[in-house]
Amino acid sequence: MTPMRDRRVVVTGPTSGIGKEIARGLAAGGAKVVLACRDAERGKRTAQQIAADTGQAEPSVMVVDTADQASIRRFADAYGRRYGSVDVLVNNAGVLRPQRELGVDGHELTFATNVLGYHLMTRELQDALRAGTAARVVNVASTYAGDLDLDDLQFERRPYDGMRAYAQSKACDRLLTWAWARRLEAEGIIVNALAPGLVLDAALYRDVPEEIRRYLEQQPSRSLAEGADTALWLAGSQDVHGLTGRFFEQRTEVDCEFRDLDAEERLWAVCQAMVNRPAVPAT
Repeated sequence: MTPMRDRRVVVTGPTSGIGKEIARGLAAGGAKVVLACRDAERGKRTAQQIAADTGQAEPSVMVVDTADQASIRRFADAYGRRYGSVDVLVNNAGVLRPQRELGVDGHELTFATNVLGYHLMTRELQDALRAGTAARVVNVASTYAGDLDLDDLQFERRPYDGMRAYAQSKACDRLLTWAWARRLEAEGIIVNALAPGLVLDAALYRDVPEEIRRYLEQQPSRSLAEGADTALWLAGSQDVHGLTGRFFEQRTEVDCEFRDLDAEERLWAVCQAMVNRPAVPAT
């Protein structure tokens, strides 16, 4: 990695699993890490642990719920006033819900968190990214992706299945990565996505049905450090300088079967509409 000293980094979902490991690795490299998390007390404990583990200063803690659009906007406004710029944004926060739930804005929770959360966080921090130095956006996606239906992104027509909803959200993360990369390339901001692999220690899997858990336990898996490695590499390595709109696993670029300009732009338009319209409280 290029030394990260004094580079300002925002990591969402940083208090457990891969997100915590990413935040720890960036802090160890000297980055000024901002833990963007839902629970301030848990964030503070995480910051203290990272400081103890790395010998570096405690990361800052700022509260945001990436399933809540108003919360993202408040976070971005407060962040801009406090810091002004961001050099790396790591969109990592995600959920896998076994039952269909609606978030505070009335959107299906997996899509709201894993897709709209990535989109709106990036959009609201655009000015800070522009003010950063050789800024980068790193989106944690997955090779477990599919079931993409742009006409039914919230499973309003199809029977809801938590694994299918998650797989669709990770396909969407890739499409949005390519759409954002095109829009920010002229400003020198690079946007890439990665697959961390199956990391069973991640809190993401704690609510999956027991039969799925047993199946996953039989599959090849990676440690938290292995899962975080490619994100750290994308955040700081000169190997990816100037490379944007790519998809990586284990520091290797891999093909993405979802590359489709029309689909990417259609998803972009859907997300824009969903973050621009007034919130509809969940019932």
